[in-house]
Amino acid sequence: WFYFFADQGWIDPSKREPVGKLVYNGYILAHDGNKMSKSKGNTVNPDSLIKDGYGADSVRLFEMFIAPYEQNTNWNTNGVPGTYRFLQRFWTLVQEFLESVEDTEEQNEVVLRIAHRAIHDVSEDLDGLRFNTAVSSLMSAVNALYKEKVRGFVGTNSWRFALESITQLLAPFAPHMSEELWRDLGHETSVHVSNWPRHQVAYLVEETVTIALQVNGKVRSEISVPVDTT
Repeated sequence: WFYFFADQGWIDPSKREPVGKLVYNGYILAHDGNKMSKSKGNTVNPDSLIKDGYGADSVRLFEMFIAPYEQNTNWNTNGVPGTYRFLQRFWTLVQEFLESVEDTEEQNEVVLRIAHRAIHDVSEDLDGLRFNTAVSSLMSAVNALYKEKVRGFVGTNSWRFALESITQLLAPFAPHMSEELWRDLGHETSVHVSNWPRHQVAYLVEETVTIALQVNGKVRSEISVPVDTT
């Protein structure tokens, strides 16, 4: 018998394997599709991105967003401005909220649905190592909050919950900015030791469904109807 040392002590190999799944990560290749190598002179130096005004969080977020974890992909910087703009949009949203009216007890069901959907989707994606789709879910949530912001920060307690939750969800991808926002939102401890947010199933149930209207096989419009419509 062989025994392996783990955090909890010695493990009998006849018992359940502590590692449930082996996942091979893909490679970030050079622009030409070859593996990066100093001998080939095709390695990437991040200094140029820093000189262009992009911080570590923007580059880190882009690396998570560029492709599925297990897939090889060529390096390119075309998407870095996009992740930079996303982080700027979320930063601005939080700052505008902090400059708004004081917290009220009023609930905003739309904002809560956006927040709980984001918590659910990002949590599941992280468990499945689907980092690119987790980032996509965060982007969708922020876009949805911007649309709701047109009405103002109605139900500020709901907005605070949403912005704090998204800050926590964003922390693994953009740790520096998330830490700053977490402090701005009034917390004295680090966002990286905060409890991971939990979704409520009730807020995941959709009240409406979007139906495409087709004429002669071509989509002409869309309508939203209650989910219980016959």
